[in-house]
Amino acid sequence: MPFSLDHVVFFGRTWDESMGMYALQAPDLGPLRILDCPGGPDGLVSEGLARGLDITAVDPQYDNSPDELERRGRREIHETVEAWIADPETGDNLERMRGYERLKIEALESFIDAFRSHPDRYVTGQLPSLPFEDDSFDLVLSGHLLFAYAARKHGGLMEKEAFDLEFHLASIRELLRVGREVRLFPTYAFFGPHRRHEFIEPVLEVVREEGHDADFLPSRWIQDEYTDFNDTLRIRKGTA
Repeated sequence: MPFSLDHVVFFGRTWDESMGMYALQAPDLGPLRILDCPGGPDGLVSEGLARGLDITAVDPQYDNSPDELERRGRREIHETVEAWIADPETGDNLERMRGYERLKIEALESFIDAFRSHPDRYVTGQLPSLPFEDDSFDLVLSGHLLFAYAARKHGGLMEKEAFDLEFHLASIRELLRVGREVRLFPTYAFFGPHRRHEFIEPVLEVVREEGHDADFLPSRWIQDEYTDFNDTLRIRKGTA
């Protein structure tokens, strides 16, 4: 059976993966107020705090206890990787998939440590309505929700239409409300021929019509064989 998801899994990325995904250089982040949205069990905030960054994460799951989040994270990482392995289209490289699983556990463990010690940096909330004032952040990073969790027919991972184009537009407007610059990853379709995700062009059209600048930056992080269209979408808020 082809791989798909029926809900947003509690997955995270390590610091190095995040830097590559979003085409970032750590020395450039020092003076910035940064938001990870949705943060999930990322290692981004924990490592960022260790580096002295002003960084916060927001996610709907942060109203749960650290123990519950760790249990959920371990379970969903394992179950999702097993489903990938069982899919003949994605499970042909067992060593690669186990390495991927180890990185997800590494990110989870880093997250749990910081979630316990810096609870003020983990805010409960979700798109398309965030609990922050306008322009609270200089840089907003949003990975593996928008575009990724669109329906399969649009190039995403979901069997059902849970996050349609209107949700994407409302969410991106909200990210731009709270931040001066937004970076989104991925921008490719997960299924079918390698191509840009179906929602990218209408999103670009709307954000540019609304006075914002948008371009693509080459990502330094590669998942599986997604080397075509492997970019982060950068949107910089206009002054209009």
